[in-house]
Amino acid sequence: MKTCPGHFGYLELVRPVIHPEFAKSVYLLLQSTCYQCHKALLTTEQMNEIKPVIKSFVGSEEEINEQTIAAGALTTIEREDTSMVLLKKLKSIKKCPHCGIQQRKIKLERPTFFYMDSTRLRPDEIRDWMSKISDDDLTSFGIDPTATRPEWLILTALLVPPVNVRPSITLESGERSEDDLTHKLVDIMRINQRLEQDIDAGAPQIIIDDLWELLQYQVTTYFNNETPGVPVARHRSTRPLKTLAQRLKGKEGRLRYNLSGKRVNFSARTVISADASLTINQVGVPSRIAETLTIPLYATVWNLEEIKKIAARTEYPMVLNLITKEGIRKRLTDATREEILKIIEPGCILERQLVDGDSVLMNRQPTLHRLSLMSHTVKILPGKTMRIHVSVTVPYGADFDGDEMNLHVPQSLEAQSEARYLMQPKDLVRSPRDGKPIMFMEEDEVVGVHLLTKDDAYFTKEEASLMLANAGVYEFPKHEVKGKFSGKSIFSLLLPKDLEFEYKSGASKIVIKKGELVEGTVSSKLVGEGGALILRLFDEYGADFTMEFLLQMTKMTLRVAEAAGVTISVSDYYNSDATNKERQKIIEEVEGRVNDITKKYAENKLESLPGYTKRETLELETMAQLEEARTIANRALSKSIGTDNNAMLMASVKARGNILNYVQTSMFLGQQAVRGKRPSRGYSGRILPYFTRNNKTPEAKGFVKSSFFDGLKPKEFFMHAMGSRDSAMSKSLVTAQSGYLQRRLINAMQDFYTAEDLSVRDASGALIQTIYGGDGMDPTKERE
Repeated sequence: MKTCPGHFGYLELVRPVIHPEFAKSVYLLLQSTCYQCHKALLTTEQMNEIKPVIKSFVGSEEEINEQTIAAGALTTIEREDTSMVLLKKLKSIKKCPHCGIQQRKIKLERPTFFYMDSTRLRPDEIRDWMSKISDDDLTSFGIDPTATRPEWLILTALLVPPVNVRPSITLESGERSEDDLTHKLVDIMRINQRLEQDIDAGAPQIIIDDLWELLQYQVTTYFNNETPGVPVARHRSTRPLKTLAQRLKGKEGRLRYNLSGKRVNFSARTVISADASLTINQVGVPSRIAETLTIPLYATVWNLEEIKKIAARTEYPMVLNLITKEGIRKRLTDATREEILKIIEPGCILERQLVDGDSVLMNRQPTLHRLSLMSHTVKILPGKTMRIHVSVTVPYGADFDGDEMNLHVPQSLEAQSEARYLMQPKDLVRSPRDGKPIMFMEEDEVVGVHLLTKDDAYFTKEEASLMLANAGVYEFPKHEVKGKFSGKSIFSLLLPKDLEFEYKSGASKIVIKKGELVEGTVSSKLVGEGGALILRLFDEYGADFTMEFLLQMTKMTLRVAEAAGVTISVSDYYNSDATNKERQKIIEEVEGRVNDITKKYAENKLESLPGYTKRETLELETMAQLEEARTIANRALSKSIGTDNNAMLMASVKARGNILNYVQTSMFLGQQAVRGKRPSRGYSGRILPYFTRNNKTPEAKGFVKSSFFDGLKPKEFFMHAMGSRDSAMSKSLVTAQSGYLQRRLINAMQDFYTAEDLSVRDASGALIQTIYGGDGMDPTKERE
């Protein structure tokens, strides 16, 4: 069973049946040939005209090239189309040009019943017809007669797959259960035998036809038990049988479930949590996982003594198994250790528990790009969760609200070296999408670095020593001001001494000279999502320095944020009287502008936008004005509330949330949208029964004047619920759509590779692209 894949048998059918997957091809051939002389329904002259074009469909590659040039460089698709057009044309010919007989109408009743006028064609008649079609005619139809004959589409024998394909299983009750394919084959054999007995016994034709039809049904459902228009074949328990097509297709089919992705050994899965004391390269592995998973050690003549010492250990990290040269696995226990130590020789493999420093692969589903699977170095920690650094969550798309991740231990030396040299996060800081950093500081860290490098940020010796020691720096800045150190000088201790860096964005400017931050406040554009400083350090000082810098920055800035006590409370969202007046003024002004537009429309003075009717223009301009209200509120809030307000601080330094969240919490929610427009569906002429019919005022069409802080009125709550439902629905639909699209792309492109000359080719060596990406550039290697 383990070494032999088995051998196919065959079952001779007493009467032929039509292969259900080829019924359409049979139908086209029946329509294209004369029912009496079986020749193609074309004159000899027409055939000679078509032959050079169609011939390129068959023949050798050299012939194809010459012929396709002669035939106007037809592509494979065009050639297929040509033969299809030809076959479709032949359908409409009423009289045979060879024998002159009037043609009768052929009809296919899916899946496998053929009629000529109203007479049913039996499979043996169809087979005879097909066998009489000449090789020349087949060539004209784009079929290579040396490779296939049409009568082969009608089955006279059925392949029976070996037992390995359809194994029996013994249930817990001791009862034997057969595979679905075996059940189906038994049904086919049973009908076949009955048909043979009835024919031998000279049974009436009607009984034979019924059994023949039943045989055809059994064969059809053997190939595909979801054939349209055919009742589903069921098990005794009424469960539909999984036959050949069902084994292969879909999510639970052979391809997607067992080949593209599969369950594997040497893997672990658990919840992840954050650990700021790890580098982006490390993963904290729970000791229980480390003690269970193993990594192979290969015994050679050079390391034999060392291997024996490791195998002799009786405490963690121990060797759990030995695999002999013959491939026999033996478990190491206290009882068997001495005996196994004697048989260790070059060529044996020892499986030892994980230790600090081993390379493992981490993966989070859904795996959307190549950085969803990266290699990390093991750090064994107590607890039950796997720990990773916050900056490495971005490429995984992970967070710590209960996400689970998978850990895989590479087993071969090739896999281990690939993981170590190609897949470490420190080497993958630049995104393969656009070359920008994909690992950077986030949330509390961004707030911390802002508070640390503000112009007025000064820290006492005690505060500075705590921050620096936490980051692993054991020297103070040179410049001291009244016994305090500036945050800029503390930050500068983490930078290379020869770094020259200048960055300008809008009104803010950052200047670093000789490793000293001399001007500006470090923002998320430098060390956060923009990552300009991270990019410079990665390009000039390498992966190891960048990894260390991210670790030190994380430790230092978290300490700053903790000391500052950055948090938010309800009091951050209280409005002053001035802000409330401003809010009222904004709402009144926007309503006034909307009333003016509505008035213009009513007086027929509103000019239509290009390509829109007047009514559509009214909606578009109204929507634009109502959405503008939020932008005006944004500006008003930014002026009146400073960064001493923690909610505003977090939004303004791009640590968490944005100013729109603040506007909706303390000012007003603004215009709600359903499919990008103002809500319109509901009751006749109005959205809710609380409004008058055809009311076009902002409130009646989804403009919410209340804030979350004040609470929404019932009408407003309903409008907001409509907008929310639209977003919730579209999110799940868009995810499913993009997931399916990605599947299609992966399947279409899975065998593409970049050749040594930078061209892109497929598995057969066919040229897909003359130079990779059209420009031969790798975004992760390009410098700005």
